[in-house]
Amino acid sequence: MSAGGCGWFWSGDADKPAVKAVYNKTSGRLELLTYDTNKDNKTDIWNYMDGTRLLRAEIDRNFDGVIDRWEYFTPDGALEKVGFSRANDGRVDAWAFKGPDGQVARVEVSTLRNGTVSRWEYYEKDALVRAEEDANADGTVDKWEEYRAGALTSVALDKDGDGKADRRLVYGRDGVKVEKLK
Repeated sequence: MSAGGCGWFWSGDADKPAVKAVYNKTSGRLELLTYDTNKDNKTDIWNYMDGTRLLRAEIDRNFDGVIDRWEYFTPDGALEKVGFSRANDGRVDAWAFKGPDGQVARVEVSTLRNGTVSRWEYYEKDALVRAEEDANADGTVDKWEEYRAGALTSVALDKDGDGKADRRLVYGRDGVKVEKLK
């Protein structure tokens, strides 16, 4: 019997399938590949497929039964973004994008954990340099943060909702200085 005929195949110990393939019953196309990488009889990687094309991978990296990494792929197979759960509870609420140098360039965060991105963090050489946020959940950015050497240096706020900062807090050695911008 072929591996495709029985719906799954194994590698390693025949009593412990390490890889399982799931095919669409109508089209016969591959839909899912699951892996048990540590052979404890629990799946720790789910690869969602469209035939031979990888769409998304969900990974339980620490084998605790909770997905903690989501990988999303472009149509040509390149890694587009990596999702993670800031609360480590199996719900994706942040997505990291790499820059041309291969390091994290941007992180998008759903601060309300509802799937809608409301915070954008920008990184250079693995250091947070600035962030923008829709702090009041109205669909527009109203908070801008700047960082230097990992420390928050200023926060600009749009309190009247016109899309422009009207107040800035500047953090320094002497404390916080408030600047009115309008």
